[in-house]
Amino acid sequence: MSGRRSIRAGDVREEVLAALRAARGPLGVAEIAADIDAPATTVRFHLRTLVTDGLADAEPVPGSGPGRPRLVYRPRRAMDPSGPRNYGILAEILVGALDGVPDGERHATEAGREWGARRSVPTKSVLDDMIAVLDEFGFAPEAACDGVLLRRCPFLELAQQRPQLTCSVHRGIIQGVLASHRTDLELTSLEAFVDGDHCLATLSRAAAPSRGDDS
Repeated sequence: MSGRRSIRAGDVREEVLAALRAARGPLGVAEIAADIDAPATTVRFHLRTLVTDGLADAEPVPGSGPGRPRLVYRPRRAMDPSGPRNYGILAEILVGALDGVPDGERHATEAGREWGARRSVPTKSVLDDMIAVLDEFGFAPEAACDGVLLRRCPFLELAQQRPQLTCSVHRGIIQGVLASHRTDLELTSLEAFVDGDHCLATLSRAAAPSRGDDS
């Protein structure tokens, strides 16, 4: 039975990177494996991921015989992208900051409108484009006779805590898509948590401007 210690994959990755950073020069797979007491195949795997993530460089070392040259590795100065993301916390912080700002809902709507317009593809039909943009954001949209059903809210907890601000962003996204198409469709209303299981964006045709009396 092997006497190697049991270590988790994340720990091996960290130890491989630490070994590279502590070395005075580039290291090969065998050197790192001996240094951290891990199988060479495991070390090789993590070295490949470190290269892919931009945290290490691989350099060939010409050999005296036939075959592929041996690779050695040296670290690169960069943030490790393998860690967890906490976008939910960031969103909560930003929404909380907007909540105390005058005209916070207007700012939220404008930000959503900018994003909606940026994601829009005006060569599509307006409804197909809106469905595609809302689907990209994670709303699980469905076309309805009078607008669009949103079956999922990607910001559910925030929407429940601060519906005015969060729904203002959603409203702006829809308005941004509509604006990019220069259509006469307009967002009449956005109702949150209808029947507890969906939101409803109601669309309608803008009324034609009435003509004034020429006399």
